[in-house]
Formats: sequence, structure tokens, C-alpha cells
Amino acid sequence: MFNGIWIPLVTPMRGGAVDVSSLEALTDRHVASGIAGFVALGTTGEAALLDARERSVVLQAITEVVAGRLPVVAGVGGIDTAAFIDEIHRLQTWDLAGYLVSAPAYLCPDQAGLIWHFEQIAQATERDIVLYDVPHRTGVGLAATTVARLAQIANIRAIKACARERFAAFGTLPIAMLCGNDDSFLDCLRAGATGGILASAHVCGDLLAAVQTLFCAGKGDEACRLFACIEPVVRLLFAAPNPSAIKAMMSLDGSISAETRMPISPAPDTLLRRLQAARATLDELRASMPAYGAVES
Repeated sequence: MFNGIWIPLVTPMRGGAVDVSSLEALTDRHVASGIAGFVALGTTGEAALLDARERSVVLQAITEVVAGRLPVVAGVGGIDTAAFIDEIHRLQTWDLAGYLVSAPAYLCPDQAGLIWHFEQIAQATERDIVLYDVPHRTGVGLAATTVARLAQIANIRAIKACARERFAAFGTLPIAMLCGNDDSFLDCLRAGATGGILASAHVCGDLLAAVQTLFCAGKGDEACRLFACIEPVVRLLFAAPNPSAIKAMMSLDGSISAETRMPISPAPDTLLRRLQAARATLDELRASMPAYGAVES
């Protein structure tokens, strides 16, 4: 299950509230796009800025539209392990394939503490757990030895890896590795990744899937050339605090509003103009796809 391109869905907003109709339309469009699965209530979904009622509204909208056609994983984060477990128990109501779980933020526990944290969470549910190694947000990274030990737990099935320096070590472990750092996607594939949870997939998921298809077909040079064309756009999508640039680019076709929730500021006009040019670049790449042989196996 944990392979291919997964989308960590944005949470569309309008007038300060969750825009449910836009979220439903966005979800439905991506179900038909060939992606492998969804992450709801992740960082890109501004989950930390949603209250409990809004998180329920988001999950209701996504799971009803998906209706079991693709796996949906919900993000779970915070500081106190007990609060993680309480949230997982609350989320048991929804039709979810599992949970994307980070280390406790701010506390910076040692590796023994991280093992305990994830063991407690794995024991709290029979659903799959995806470890989330995101040290630039939590303040602590997962060592390869820690992941190797946690991988022995039956329902710890995958890791979202965001630290490039640990890709190679994670790639040797008996756990699926999903890239979580968009501009390092090709490096992560080279290290043994089975796919990625990539926010940029909102606007170029088809091209990222083509990169993986080429790479897995042994066409590494073609994958590298295609990714080199995509990479400047991917970097631009993170030129402002996530997900403001992604929402702004998606707003260009009217599919969602560019609105974010403070303190995440909307993308400035100067960035929006650059995103308009980037959108044209992606369209040109799609038109040239036969040159990359992306649809061949």
C-alpha cells in the first residue's frame, strides 16, 4: 500500500472557515488522477490551526468522497504522547487506513524516549502507522537504529523521510520509505524509496509519478532530466511558508481560494506572478512528455 505518489491534502478555506465544497471537489479530482493515497490533517492541511470540530469536518468530507477507493491516512502530532493516543482514539470513527505520526514536538527526547513514544502509539491501534521523521519541525530526528527496532512492530509499516542525510540508512531497513522532502524525491528513490508524500503533487503529481515510473523502469537518465525540469517549480512552491504558495498556485484556475489561516500568511503578489509562470512551465512539460517515454514500461 505504501508506494507511489500520495497527496497531503490542503484544507481549502473561504472567509475564515473550511470550504467544504472545494475540499470535496479537490478530493474527487485527485481520486481520479492516479495518485496512490491521501494524507488528511497534515502540515500542508494546516491541521495544527484547525480546532477539533474543523478536523472532523475535514475528515468527513475526504472520507465520504473517497469512499474506500484509495487509502486515507490522518496526520497525528503534538507534544504529549497521551494526547497523541487520545487523538488516535477519536479518529477511530473514520474510515482510515492508518496514521502519519511524528515525534513529540519541542521536547527533543532521546532515542529511547522516541521508541517508547511510538511503541505506545502502535499499541493504541490496530491500524497502520507511518513514522514521520521531520526534525526541522519536531526538533529531533529518528536514528536508523530506532527505525529498525520500530519496524519490528507489526503495524508500523512505513516512514515518511524528510532528512536527506538518512535516506540511505532508511532505505536498507525492512520498512517502506516515502519521501517527504519534495525537492529530494529523486535522491530518495535512488536510496530505495517506494514513493513519496509530496505536497507539490497538488500541481504536478502526474509529473512526479512519471519520474518514479521512469526510474523504476531503469530509465534513470530520463527520470533525472524530467525531475531537473520539475525541481525549480517544486522549490518555488516552498518559497513561502507551506502551504501558502501551493494554495496560491491552485487558486490560479479557481479550484480553491488562496486563503490560509494566520499566522501562515498568504503568498505575496510577487510570488503569485512567479507561480503563474511556473504553471505555464508545467503545461509545457506535459506537452513534451512523450519525449521522456514516461508512459512506457
